Amino acid sequence: MRRRTSSSKAVLVLLFASGLFLPTAHGQKVGTSSMQFLSVAPDARSMGIGTAYSAIAEGAHALYWNPAGLTRTAGHSLVIDRVDWFLDAAHYGVAYGASLGSWGHAGVHFYMADMGDFQETRVDHLGFVDQGGTQVYNPGLTGTTFSLRSWVLGVSYARAFTDRFSAGLTAKMAQENLWLSEASAFLFDFGMTYITGFRSLRLGASVMNFGAPVVFEEDSYPVPLRFRLGGAVAVIGSGGIISFHDANRLTATFDLIQPNDYDQQWAAGLEYAFLQRIHVRGGYQHNYDIASYSFGLGIRQPIASVGLGFDYSYSSMSEAFGVVHRLGFSLSLD
Repeated sequence: MRRRTSSSKAVLVLLFASGLFLPTAHGQKVGTSSMQFLSVAPDARSMGIGTAYSAIAEGAHALYWNPAGLTRTAGHSLVIDRVDWFLDAAHYGVAYGASLGSWGHAGVHFYMADMGDFQETRVDHLGFVDQGGTQVYNPGLTGTTFSLRSWVLGVSYARAFTDRFSAGLTAKMAQENLWLSEASAFLFDFGMTYITGFRSLRLGASVMNFGAPVVFEEDSYPVPLRFRLGGAVAVIGSGGIISFHDANRLTATFDLIQPNDYDQQWAAGLEYAFLQRIHVRGGYQHNYDIASYSFGLGIRQPIASVGLGFDYSYSSMSEAFGVVHRLGFSLSLD
């Protein structure tokens, strides 16, 4: 009877959270938030299923999406990720999570967006200049270069309160550098996961980047607050809609996303695991400016108590921006 009461409370918490931030979006302007690098999916596995990842987040990757998923880490989990972003920009991430036994789970992650080097231009440098007796037009170049880099560092704690309900919290410091101005923000992520007990259905909810607006010069801008509510179910596999051996498993995922700077969005994905070694993924993101379809591949190779993994994703970002490639490496130790 006590377990049923705890499960009911967990469902109520998830339902309450699902409506907590939805009304706030109607009063926000589209595309007005700062620190947009926080909205870029940092890893290949989640992007392979269209970022519909809040219900199945696990290991160190859960630190990016739903810290409650860290409780699905048996021992130690380390991930290293790279995103080849637009216009020669790149994003890098590293995350580590570990089980603390009866004390719960803890983790830390660092994520950086490197926009590369830029050449400074100024209006008062426009015009023709003499180069060896030849007049050459100078488009304003001053000869000075500068770099734009933004980063976030987070520390997480998660705990399983029952065999079905888990919750997690991340405190993080983010900084964005715009050369002539920079700003820092102290942010929080909250997350919950719940195993319903109905077949293999899992629910997940997370609030990402909760914090005060940041100030550049004299103007303040909100950070990209995101609320995600998602579910995942095995279509094929043990406990799935089609019962089969768990070594071969097809999982369907869905996330409803409410940002503070855009209309409501959703993401859906499929992940097929063959012998728990080869993972094939596909996903779709709805109501995004340029994101749409994505595909991914993952390989897992256990060696004794060590698990090695490699992930890749391909995402279509419209004709103007082409495609984005993501690579990831993971290591787990039971």
